[in-house]
Amino acid sequence: MRGLLLAAGVWLIAAPLLRAETPLAAAELLRYTLDETPAQLSRRLGPPVQIAESDPRFVTWFYQTDVVDAHEHSHLLLFRKEDGKLAGVTRNFHIPVNVDALFPEAKTRTHYWPSDADRQWSVRVRVLGDDRVAVAMGVKAPGQTTNQVIIARRTALRTLLPWLDAQLATPLPNRD
Repeated sequence: MRGLLLAAGVWLIAAPLLRAETPLAAAELLRYTLDETPAQLSRRLGPPVQIAESDPRFVTWFYQTDVVDAHEHSHLLLFRKEDGKLAGVTRNFHIPVNVDALFPEAKTRTHYWPSDADRQWSVRVRVLGDDRVAVAMGVKAPGQTTNQVIIARRTALRTLLPWLDAQLATPLPNRD
């Protein structure tokens, strides 16, 4: 009986953790306003494990908070070189997660690359304000999981995801 109670206790503790990434991921990403300074982010996250200038317009800070493979990064913070402002935060998950809590159906639209007529890849997008969007990569419907979510300035999409920027600027056709 004691073993059964112990097993039940372990399950009660572990079971929420198996699905808890949904609300935790949503809460973690929503806290980024994109108005944070590099100094504020360093205090919050510590020093990045790597800094790269892979694009002439941006500097990327790489973090490894919960990765399985040392070659992977859990967070990428993208700063504009011109003014040092945070342009976006990418959150990678080593296990696919359901992020429906961040993408409620009433506030979310699915977009397709390269176009709505030629649907080769999907993203779910939620506009979070005038210049902030959340993007779930590779997800086309609620209940699906993803390995990557991005919070980005809407204006940064012109450079980062120009096909999505164009679609967000154009009214969507009716979808049955």
